[in-house]
Amino acid sequence: MVNAPPARPRVPRRTLGAAALLAPLAAAPLAGCTREDGPVTVTVWHGFTEADGQIVGELAEEFNASQSTYRIAVEVSPWNVITDKILPAVSAGNGPDLVVQTPSDGERYARQGAFVPVQDFYDDPANETDTYLENVTAYTRIDGQQYGVPMGYGPFACWYSVAAFDEAGITEPPRTWEEWIALAEELTIPGAARPERYGLSLADRDTSQIVPTMLEANGGDAYADGAVVLDSPQNVETLEWWREAYRRGWGPTNITLPKSVDLFKNGKAAMTVLGPWMITVAESVGLEIGVFEVPAGPQRSVTQAAANYWWLTAQADDEVRAGAFAFLRHVNSHDAQVRWALGSYYPPNRTDITEDELAENPYVAAMTSYTKDATVRLDGLPRGGADAESVLTTLSVHITEDSGGDVAGLLSDAALQLEDAIDEDD
Repeated sequence: MVNAPPARPRVPRRTLGAAALLAPLAAAPLAGCTREDGPVTVTVWHGFTEADGQIVGELAEEFNASQSTYRIAVEVSPWNVITDKILPAVSAGNGPDLVVQTPSDGERYARQGAFVPVQDFYDDPANETDTYLENVTAYTRIDGQQYGVPMGYGPFACWYSVAAFDEAGITEPPRTWEEWIALAEELTIPGAARPERYGLSLADRDTSQIVPTMLEANGGDAYADGAVVLDSPQNVETLEWWREAYRRGWGPTNITLPKSVDLFKNGKAAMTVLGPWMITVAESVGLEIGVFEVPAGPQRSVTQAAANYWWLTAQADDEVRAGAFAFLRHVNSHDAQVRWALGSYYPPNRTDITEDELAENPYVAAMTSYTKDATVRLDGLPRGGADAESVLTTLSVHITEDSGGDVAGLLSDAALQLEDAIDEDD
C-alpha cells in the first residue's frame, strides 16, 4: 500500500487468418521522407495532450538531436480525428508512419491492410524486446507475428483517501474481495437518503469494472476464443457474490466512470478504481491519496488495463521503417522508460527498471508490479461492439441494483443478446 502526498495469466489469442488479412493498401505514394536534401522523416500521430504527450514530444526531440539520419515529426490530434482520418490518409500516402492505437483498433486496421507486421523489430536483439512483459506484447501478436510495440500500458488500481484511512486507523490494504468489501462497509458514513460518504465507488456503468473484470478474477470470462461464455455456472457464482455484496450499501449504483471519480475526488467516496491518471486528478484538487492493487478474487488477481501501442502503417517504405524502429528503440530504452514512467505516470514498458529508479514517484513504483495482472477487457471482441458493451453494462447494473430477476436468468438472457450483438457487428 502506497501512502504519499500527490506527486508531480490469460494470454489472448489473436488470429486474422489468410482470408481476413487484406493486402496492404495499394498504390499509396511513399510519403513523409526526404532522401537527398535531409534526414528521412518519420511522421508520428497520437492523441495525448497531457503529461504523457509532453514526454513523447520530449523523447522525439531528444532522438532528433542524437543523430542526423532520421527526423521524427509528431502530430497531435484528438483521438476521434485520428480515427476518421487514418484510413484515407494512409491510403493516399499522407498519413502517419507510426500511430498510437489500442489493441482492438490496431487489429481492425491490420485486417484492413493499413498496419503491417513489425516482427523484425522483435527479432533484433538490439531492441531489447526480451524486457517486455509477455502479457503486454501478446495483445498485438496476430497469426504468430507482432504488429505492435508497447507504448503506454497502465493498470487500473484501487485509490484511497489517506484522510479516510488515517481516521479509521487502516494501515494494511485489503488482499481479497471479502476484506475489500468489509473495509468499504467500515469506511461508509451513513446519511438520511444515501451515505454521506461511500466506502467504495465502482463504475458499474463502465463495461470493465464489474463485468468482465470480476468474472476473470474468479476464473470466468464473457467472451473467449471467439465464443460467448457468459452464462457459465462459475459466472453465476461470481455475480451472485457481487449482488449480495452490493446489498450492504457501501457503494453507489448506476454510475459512469467520470461520476465515480467525481465522488472520490469530492470526498464522497473513500476508495475508487482508476488508471494512472488518478495522480493528476488528485493533484488538481489537492487530495492526498494512496494506492494498492485491486484485491484478488477467488481464483486470481486481475485488473483492467488502459493499453496503447505503436503501430507501423503500410505507407512506410524501408527507410522510414528503419527510422521508425530506431525511434521505438529509443523511446523504449532503459533511461527513456524511466523518464516516461516518471513524467507520464504510466509504468515503464520494460521489466528491468527497479522501484528504486522510480522512487521519485511512489505511485508509479507501486503500479509497476500491478502490470503483470492487468488485462485488456474483452480482447478479441469484434470491432464495433457498442451494442455488445451495452448488453454487459445493463447486466452489470442489474447486479448492482439487485433488479431484473435471478442471476442465472440474467446471464442466460445477456449471453443471447451478446451473441446477437456480435453477429450484427460481424
